[in-house]
Amino acid sequence: MQFQTYQKYKPSGIDWLGEIPEGWEVKSVRDVATLHRGKSYRSADLTNEGGLPFLNLKCIERGGGFRSDGLKRYGGDHDSKRTAKAGDIIIAVTDMTQERRLVAHAARVPQLGEPIAMMSMDLIKAEPRDDIPKEYLHGVFRFSGFSDEVKQYANGANVLHLNPQRIEEFKFALPPKEMRAEYAHLCMDIYQLYDALLLKNSNLRRTRDLLLPRLVSGQIDVANLDADTER
Repeated sequence: MQFQTYQKYKPSGIDWLGEIPEGWEVKSVRDVATLHRGKSYRSADLTNEGGLPFLNLKCIERGGGFRSDGLKRYGGDHDSKRTAKAGDIIIAVTDMTQERRLVAHAARVPQLGEPIAMMSMDLIKAEPRDDIPKEYLHGVFRFSGFSDEVKQYANGANVLHLNPQRIEEFKFALPPKEMRAEYAHLCMDIYQLYDALLLKNSNLRRTRDLLLPRLVSGQIDVANLDADTER
């Protein structure tokens, strides 16, 4: 597969972005996506069993990316506008760390084994327009100057808050439609493999957590287990 090379560049008009290739455009997030805020909730809405997966601030890795061990369960009222599914992009708009390690950092929601998940109000979902692949927009949020540029607008004494408008105002370079589609195609296999491995690891953890207490307590007898331990 060959990528197009560019001989001509033009000023972007944005200091940190510099020059961009001919044929590319400078767009704001507002031009290409709609933001949806998560749901306000009470601790009573959270449950250990049943309900829906609950995406919250703990699902964002410091510096960006998804943390599956941060998932909770939500048993409160269902609001379809405040849900997310596999492949959706979520961004933290609050932060407990004054170092801004979470706020304005993004993650892609992986396959969770369930069709939808609720979002907390600490997150927003960025829903791209039809001609903007989610994979490309995720790349903009994760691998450009987005976080460094936007997180500085978060403020607060103990908890940092970021106005979603600051996310909408962020400007970036948008390549032609064909290149966006090619990027999305290349990423798709990687994301599918990531999702499959994440689900396998989750199943292995559940199996471990189920078996280990029984092994320690002696509920499961392994004295006569035929296993080669010399290798």
